[in-house]
This record gives sequence, structure tokens and C-alpha cells, in this order.
Amino acid sequence: MAQMAARLTDLHVCPTVTSGLPPIPHVGGPIIGPGVPTVLIGKLPAAVMGDMCVCVGPPDAIVKGSATVFIGGKPAARMGDTTQHGGTIVLGCPTVLIGG
Repeated sequence: MAQMAARLTDLHVCPTVTSGLPPIPHVGGPIIGPGVPTVLIGKLPAAVMGDMCVCVGPPDAIVKGSATVFIGGKPAARMGDTTQHGGTIVLGCPTVLIGG
């Protein structure tokens, strides 16, 4: 099933919690790239597998993308794709759908 294409500044959530007193939830944040600046989706650079995401803990990275659509030689990132900390991309461009 096709999913919305992810771009720089689209958001992800992160379920990781750093242990401590008190425990520190990572929460998530925007995709910061580097992305593919030569491919614009809804006027923003396309996000791809390997791009970094803001997180309260150490930076997070996109670890899953489309198996059939590549942008700049890397799998295209989509809403629902996973990140290194076990989170997911939760926002994308509603007018651009990517399968695979």
C-alpha cells in the first residue's frame, strides 16, 4: 500500500526512554536530513533512508524506506517507516504517495 512521501521537517515519534531519575522520554521531532535537496516533494527536500531525525536523546535515523522507490540512490522515506530508536515517521506529503 502506498504511503505519504516524507520530507525534511516532517515529524517522527520516538518511543525510547533513557533510564535515570526521572526517566527521560525521547519524544521525537522533525527529520533534519541531509535529505535530497534536488528532489522537492511539496516544496521540501525528499527524505530518504539514513536521514537523521531530532530526538531528545542521541540523534535518531531513518532505517526503513521503500523497497521499490529510490531517491538519490537511497530508499524513499514514507509516513509509517521506522527509525533507529524504534519510532515511526508520522507526517508526510498528502499529495505524493510512494509504494513499496
